[in-house]
Amino acid sequence: MEETKAKKPGGKREGQKYKSLLVWDILLKKTDENHALRLKDIEEHLSHYGITAERHSIKRDIDDILALLNKEVDFDLDELEIEERDLLGYEVEYDAVQHGYKVSRRPYDFEELRLLAECVRASKFISKSQEEHLLAAIENLCSDYQIEELQNEVYLVGRNKTTNKHILSAMLKINQAIRQNKKISFKYQKYTIQDRTQQVDRRKGAAYVLSPFKLVINDGNYYLLAFDSKKQDIRTYRLDRMKGVDIVTNEPREGETEFSKIDMRTYTQRVFSMYGGEQKRVSMRFINPLLDTVIERFGTGAEVFYRPDDDTHFIVSADVEISDQFYGWICGFRKKAVIVSPPDVVADFQKFLGDIQGRYQSE
Repeated sequence: MEETKAKKPGGKREGQKYKSLLVWDILLKKTDENHALRLKDIEEHLSHYGITAERHSIKRDIDDILALLNKEVDFDLDELEIEERDLLGYEVEYDAVQHGYKVSRRPYDFEELRLLAECVRASKFISKSQEEHLLAAIENLCSDYQIEELQNEVYLVGRNKTTNKHILSAMLKINQAIRQNKKISFKYQKYTIQDRTQQVDRRKGAAYVLSPFKLVINDGNYYLLAFDSKKQDIRTYRLDRMKGVDIVTNEPREGETEFSKIDMRTYTQRVFSMYGGEQKRVSMRFINPLLDTVIERFGTGAEVFYRPDDDTHFIVSADVEISDQFYGWICGFRKKAVIVSPPDVVADFQKFLGDIQGRYQSE
């Protein structure tokens, strides 16, 4: 690097004054709890920056770092430079087996960072460019060896990333509007059968002006619950279809009374899952291998009752909001599941099946 070879007054190279920081950066990137560097290794890495240093000088830099990490220096924490504050939460130790120094502890456990990285990769509402930016930020907290492990990502089946790059900024504005008790405006988009690669504005581009109340995540997507003053109702909007979100500073929110009446569990079940009608206590019979699937759907709370029926079947009783989506879910198991009671639900399900069969009967 040309700038590191420039002379400073007194004959020192420009890069020499950054030597301690570079030693720390080398330890962060080239060591972790499983990998250490000897003094001569650090000396070689420094030479790549055009910096020459004797090993006793490098050892003194490491001792200074250790003193700071162990709080053996006299300073006011509030007056620390940002680079010095960043040192806190780390541990550096000498590895007698590898005869070198290593960063043995970091503010975040590597498995925690791996989990964060997989969450970023799996999130549908994060665009590809945002994913790359966030993963780079996570990698900055890792050693080079850990980054290599991090990049051996889990294969995600059927992952569809949003093409909307403005979801995070939309979330910030929505949360700000909620805090300030203001309305928001945006254009809402949809796909057309003529062009399934680009979304177009609904309402011929007319803006939606709504009162935001809650952000909800469902199946990897963000949704907004907002009050529509014209329809006098709470409506749900998907964030990656919202364009040009802005705060309407001169219009306070409406719909507080309507939103306060909502039970979030019931509302989200009705909007997002297989429910949506009258709630009834339903008993269903499944083959035993489907127990995990049924528990994932209904849970194991006190309001859900499971019992064996015979050696190969069990019965579950749960509160279900009766709808075509619920019946469709049962149909997906074919002969492996059956609705047992109540009789009116059984009769309605039989009618549902008859209607489907009628669609395929030849005229």
